[in-house]
Amino acid sequence: MSEADGRAERFSRRLNLAPLSQWEAGVSRPASACGPAAMAALADYWAGLALPGSGAAESAPARINHMYERYGGRPWGMSAGGLVRGLRRYWKRHAPEGARVFLAVFRDFERYREEIDAGRPVAVKFDRWSALRWRGDYAFDYHWTVGIGYEVEGKNRFLLLHDNGGRKRSGEAVPGRERRIAYEANRPVLTMVSLRIDTPENRGV
Repeated sequence: MSEADGRAERFSRRLNLAPLSQWEAGVSRPASACGPAAMAALADYWAGLALPGSGAAESAPARINHMYERYGGRPWGMSAGGLVRGLRRYWKRHAPEGARVFLAVFRDFERYREEIDAGRPVAVKFDRWSALRWRGDYAFDYHWTVGIGYEVEGKNRFLLLHDNGGRKRSGEAVPGRERRIAYEANRPVLTMVSLRIDTPENRGV
């Protein structure tokens, strides 16, 4: 979608995904479950494209716990390589016969935009510690999110993300919600992981 405001043209795209929350009651290790929550969200999305054997019949906490326990969850968090390995193992078990699974790690907005334009959500990690960015104002210090869209307003570029929920100081869980994050301000600490699954029925999705 694009629209003109008289000065700068605006482009945007948003995918239809239901947000998950790592802090939902029933998640076994919520403080370190952002990576598994992102993995579960991607699995849910591809299940919505009618991939056999990848349905989301269990509760959201059960799906997050399953990803954590079977596919690479750790108390200290999950690296981009760990998330890729976990997704690869998951789809090796759950993808339909004849499917081809493609995973890639990248950091640039244009590649992210291409994935969203193709209808594929992206796992997006913020990590100031591995990037050695001790100073700076970033949306998150260390956190996995799910990229569901983007906005471009002139030279300003934004990521639309599901934040995987949060927790108030009182301990009350906050549901996952959409966040609009400036790309340039957070670019030094971002890593992105794309997932594409081709089957004989959906080649080119």
